[in-house]
Amino acid sequence: MSRLTAYEHDPDDHDVLRGVLRSVTEVDGLLVLLAVMYLLAVGGDVARPVLYMGSIAAYGALVLALRWAPMLEEFPREKLVVGSVAMVFFITALLAASGGALVNLYLLPVVTSALTLGRGPTVLVVGLALACRAALGYFIGGVDVLTLGYGLTLVAEAVPVLLVALLTSRLAADVADVRERLQVKSDQDGLTGLMNLQAFMRLLAEEAGRADRRGTGYALLLVDVEGLKALNERHGHEAGDRALVAVAQAIRRSSRSVDLAARYGGDEFVMFLAGAGQAVAGVVANRVRHNVGTTTVEVGGALQRVAVGIGVAVSPVDGRELRDLLAAAGRSLEEDRARRLPLDRNEAGLRAPPSRTVKAL
Repeated sequence: MSRLTAYEHDPDDHDVLRGVLRSVTEVDGLLVLLAVMYLLAVGGDVARPVLYMGSIAAYGALVLALRWAPMLEEFPREKLVVGSVAMVFFITALLAASGGALVNLYLLPVVTSALTLGRGPTVLVVGLALACRAALGYFIGGVDVLTLGYGLTLVAEAVPVLLVALLTSRLAADVADVRERLQVKSDQDGLTGLMNLQAFMRLLAEEAGRADRRGTGYALLLVDVEGLKALNERHGHEAGDRALVAVAQAIRRSSRSVDLAARYGGDEFVMFLAGAGQAVAGVVANRVRHNVGTTTVEVGGALQRVAVGIGVAVSPVDGRELRDLLAAAGRSLEEDRARRLPLDRNEAGLRAPPSRTVKAL
C-alpha cells in the first residue's frame, strides 16, 4: 500500500507514542510517590525496609532512564513494554517488602498496558502479575501454590483484573479508531483523496529529518496539470476536477510503497520519494508522465488526454532545506515546461488520443 494519505503514514506513529510515554511517566511518578507516602505512613511496620527503599530507588532510576535516555528515543513502543514489565516487578518488590499490602497496585500496569499496548501485551502483563502474585505466596507467605484451593483463589483474583484489562483495551481501541477517522478526514484533500498540503508538510518535515539522520537522501517531485485554467474556463470546473482526479489516480499508480503525495495547489501535486537519488526520481517522474498520458477524461462529450509538467529536486544535491528543495523543484518544473513541445494538442493542457478523439459513452 502506498503511503499517499496521512492515515497510511507510519502506523507506528512515534509522535503519538512519545505523547503516551509522557503520560505513562506521570503515572510512574505517582506510583513512586504513593510508595513513599505509604512508607511514611506506616513507618517501622515495613517488614523489609532496605528492600522497600532499594526498590523505589531502582525503579525511579529506570523511569528516568526510559524517559530521558537519547539512545532510546526511537523505540517508544519498546519503552512502553519495558515500563509495564518493570512496573509489575516494582509492585512485586513492594509487596515482598511490605508483607503483602498494596496488592491492588497490580491494576496500574494492567490498565497502562491496556491503554497503550493493546490486548495481546495486556494479557501477558496480567499473566506476569499473577505469576508474581503466586511467587509471593510461595516464597513469602509459605503457601502451597499447587493446590486446587489456591488455584481457585488466584483465578478469582484474576477474573476482575482480566475484565478491567479487556474493557480498557476495547475502549482504547475504539478511541484510537475514532481518532484515526477524524485524522483521515482532516488530512485528506476532499477532491483527490490525497493528502492536503498541511498534512504533507508535517510528514515531509518528519521524513526529511529522518533521512538526514540516516544519510539516505530523498527527492521531491512537483507535478503540474497543464492548461487547467483554460480547461475550467472553456468546459467548466467539473471538467477541471475530473482532470485533477485523473492525475491523482495516475500518481497513486506511479508511487512506491514508501512515497508520499499530496495536492500542492490548485493545479499542482507534490511527491516525496524516500531514499531516492536522481536516477530513481527520474524513473518515477517518467512513470507519472506515462500513467497520466495514458489516462483520459471526458471533456465536451469526448475523451481527452491530460498533460503534465514535472519538476525534480534531489537532496542534498539541490539543497538540504525543504524550502530550497521546493524552490529547486519549481525551477526544474519551469525548465520542463520550456523543454517540451506542444505536440498534437487540440487545446491547452489536453491532447486527443493518438488515433482519434473517442466519444464518451
